[in-house]
Amino acid sequence: MFLAQVVGHAVSSHSHPSLKGHKMMLCQALDPELGLIGAPMVAIDLFGAGLHSKVMVSTDGLGARHIVHDEKSPIRNFIQGVVD
Repeated sequence: MFLAQVVGHAVSSHSHPSLKGHKMMLCQALDPELGLIGAPMVAIDLFGAGLHSKVMVSTDGLGARHIVHDEKSPIRNFIQGVVD
């Protein structure tokens, strides 16, 4: 799990069937001084996070697949909470 900032929305014309109906966000990790680091990654959004929101992202693939109810889903990341 790590602190990240939402930097965009992920839109796809074709995706795995398990992702249908799930909002996907682009999240980029934050360093201790809250600067963006690394490359953005796609995460399922369960909380309605908006653009530039600070969020906690979980990289627990098993947990993400449990959320979409498909053990063969390619999803790995999900937003676990929005930081106030």
